[in-house]
Amino acid sequence: MFKVVWLGKLKQGMDRDASWTHLRDVHAPLVRAVPQVDAYVQSFATSVLTHRSIGAGFEPGPEDPPLGFDFYSAIWYRDEAAFRDSLRTDEWASASADAADVLDLESFGGNSSVVDARTIIDGGFGPLKTVYVMRFKEEIASDPQRTREAHEYWIQTHGHRFGVAVPGISRYVQNHVVAPLGADGTDDSIPMAICGLSECWFEDAAAHELAMASPEWLTMNKDAENLFDTAWSMAGMCAVIEENVVLDS
Repeated sequence: MFKVVWLGKLKQGMDRDASWTHLRDVHAPLVRAVPQVDAYVQSFATSVLTHRSIGAGFEPGPEDPPLGFDFYSAIWYRDEAAFRDSLRTDEWASASADAADVLDLESFGGNSSVVDARTIIDGGFGPLKTVYVMRFKEEIASDPQRTREAHEYWIQTHGHRFGVAVPGISRYVQNHVVAPLGADGTDDSIPMAICGLSECWFEDAAAHELAMASPEWLTMNKDAENLFDTAWSMAGMCAVIEENVVLDS
């Protein structure tokens, strides 16, 4: 399937709870009505995820960075042609107009893309979800050959070697940036700020704590330093997620 992800912030000054209610109750049905949409999931960032989160119940600490995003949505289509067709529908126009009422659309530029989704651990969608928004180190991101190699390493070594060894994760999906998204579809003129995002699901907070406290997780984190600007990711781009499955495939 063809998957696209939009990631950004709420409009400045908007009430967070009221905006999320609007996105669930008003915006979601508008997107669901687009004929070409096969699946649609909203993800709300509820709290920043840091190393301090172990055993803290995800309550913010005084030194925690602010969240770098508020919301992301994922939509699946049959193929790219279906995606392009969806952008020309009246239903999409209605959903886009509504999004402008609550979302800072400029914040989505460089953070939204077509993605290559790779399932690393094919387990259940547990009730606790976390996301890690990542970007490659500058020396990797500036070199197309090294970028291609880094994506492959992320899948085969970081994921299938180190990720699968971590206890407690019920499901683990990597989303690799393929092409930037603009208002009218893919737009290669938009510089991407991210290289992808990793999503993990857990049965509960205890399973998450087991994962984060394990030596396997520490090994995986150490390996991440080979690829990613981890200081940037851990400064607000990793979060605990409240997931709203609007339309399941």
